[in-house]
Amino acid sequence: MRGVYSRSASYNRLDPSEKSAVSFFLGQAQAKVFAHDFFGVSRFVHLDAYLTHLGTPRSRTRPDFIGFHGRQVAVAAEVKGRSNGYTDTLVTNAKKQASNLPQIVGHPTSATYAHVAYFNHGEWCAYLEDPPHQRRAAAIDPAMLTVAYYLPVVSAIRSRDPDNRRFEEEGTPYITAYFVEADLTVSVRADIAKHVPVDDVDSPEARTLKASALYEWVLRLDETGPEAFAQQSALEEDDVRFLGRDGVLVELGPSWREWNERAQG
Repeated sequence: MRGVYSRSASYNRLDPSEKSAVSFFLGQAQAKVFAHDFFGVSRFVHLDAYLTHLGTPRSRTRPDFIGFHGRQVAVAAEVKGRSNGYTDTLVTNAKKQASNLPQIVGHPTSATYAHVAYFNHGEWCAYLEDPPHQRRAAAIDPAMLTVAYYLPVVSAIRSRDPDNRRFEEEGTPYITAYFVEADLTVSVRADIAKHVPVDDVDSPEARTLKASALYEWVLRLDETGPEAFAQQSALEEDDVRFLGRDGVLVELGPSWREWNERAQG
């Protein structure tokens, strides 16, 4: 992971229940960053989101996240976030959950691991451990998994009367929207967004066809590699913008820069 992260004074002033909530979400964020940077997996989907999209109840022993890149990389992770250290019991339980991996149809057996995000003397750390392999029947539909990943982002952008935009560093058209309540702008490639079904407009048959088209399209982008994003490396190193390998770009507004300057200053 890039850089060093530490607890702020504001975090230290929270009560225990507030710290637990913050640590829970920080754990998920850290796991997403690790999957992106280490495995190259940007489509990292919470299993609940996938099962909810299908209208299927969740099995209590399944891992938190599952994701893929192209046809050759698949991961499944059980993620824990802690305000301080971690215990062996926590890791053992996380490994047990991670070992119940649901395999993605048409992809290799997932690399599964327990991911614990925690603070050690104020520094944000990660501990990862992989469980013994347990082969399970293929159960995850990759097309619906892809929809479950993009649907929240694209729906949020569509709800804000989005603009069409091209970035100087990246010639591909994007749809983009500004979220004033968070002071950030979120964009997604237009050639991805057009394949994301609209639940209240598309028929079930159309949603299924769009899901298949979306999955095939992102596989093509994955196979293209860095060339799919002309200046991705430049945007990745930008202080206020980040373009992931999923075709989603996030830009921070001025309040984030001002806060960062105060924190560093």
